[in-house]
Amino acid sequence: MPEKRKDNKGRNLRTGEYYDEKNKRYMFRKMVNGERVTITSPDLADLRRQENELLCRIDKGSKPKSGSSKVLLNEYFEYWMDTYAKTGRKATTCTNYKSYYNTYINNTIGKKKITKITKADCQKIINEMTESGKKHSTMSNLKSCLNNIFECAVDDEMILKNPAKNIQIPRTERKKREAIEQNQIELFMRYVKTNGRYQYAYPAFVALFNLGVRIGEMAALTWDDIDFENNTVEINKTVNRYRKADYGFTLGVASPKNKASCRCIPMNNTLKRTFLKLKMQHISYDMRLPYVDDSGYIRGHVQGFLFYNSYGRVWSEPAFRDLILRIIDHYNKEAEKNGTEKIKNFCPHSTRHSFTSLAYEAGVDMKSTSSILGHASTAVTLDTYTHLTEEQKKKREAAIQKIRIS
Repeated sequence: MPEKRKDNKGRNLRTGEYYDEKNKRYMFRKMVNGERVTITSPDLADLRRQENELLCRIDKGSKPKSGSSKVLLNEYFEYWMDTYAKTGRKATTCTNYKSYYNTYINNTIGKKKITKITKADCQKIINEMTESGKKHSTMSNLKSCLNNIFECAVDDEMILKNPAKNIQIPRTERKKREAIEQNQIELFMRYVKTNGRYQYAYPAFVALFNLGVRIGEMAALTWDDIDFENNTVEINKTVNRYRKADYGFTLGVASPKNKASCRCIPMNNTLKRTFLKLKMQHISYDMRLPYVDDSGYIRGHVQGFLFYNSYGRVWSEPAFRDLILRIIDHYNKEAEKNGTEKIKNFCPHSTRHSFTSLAYEAGVDMKSTSSILGHASTAVTLDTYTHLTEEQKKKREAAIQKIRIS
């Protein structure tokens, strides 16, 4: 009688089960309808759970539906978007999924038959993204998209198993959150405030640097959100981008990122003066944006916005990013001629990092900072701004060294 195969812990493996010592993973292989099906997992119990699900499907006569072998992934994706994607997900999430899919899948495995796509096909895409320097979050979002698509295909009996379920995403080095240096902020703000071409955008930058809000939250501010009596600013909505082909519009106002993003932020004197001056100017455009629910349906309209671009339209993040680049480019051309200090390029989100750094330096506690930023928990703040907490730790340790009692 042949000796039973065992794993690295000495446990007996069943027929069709294997242990990959090199990759520390378990595998189960079985021929189904003339094709080999392989299941993998780092945990034997999880492998056997998947194994039992597969065997149950086979016992019930479950197999890819007639004609599914000819269906391309791109074809199923369109069906999935129309039938499943919008249920239980925000419209912005669906928009992002479509963007990820069109960028990385549409012209690669999207052109393959859905029954022929393997785990290796999915892993290859992630590997190529890693090689090209894509962020971990981008790869995670793409994996989430693929997982959802293939899980529905399994439920629809188009395929027997999800080829994206166990693909590996390498832990890439996280880019340090860069705050803008204080002197750079002063140079930038002074230029915007005094330059006739860009003065109209000065109040928006004052809001960003003094509130620490996201760009969409800044763009969505209306006069109803400003409480001059109690000196507070209410954050209760955000401006999002949508695909016109899917929703019929490109910009809409919706609920913020999460429940914690709905918050009330103290308004300092600098911001209050800026808002009062802006209100006295009576600059008003007949600009309305649809108020959109999580599913992308229009439930009303919003008007009375604080900030507009030079065309009298509400800001979007790409447009505001382009504005910053134009301002810096014009400033640096003048600085080049005058031999003065230039301004380094920064993205709109850097204003949020700068606010956080200044709050830490001012001694604002972690819980208050997290609340102002609209993070779901202090853990998110700690994880996002690890370098700041490390700097505080060094300062505390240096202070303790000065205490010398003998």
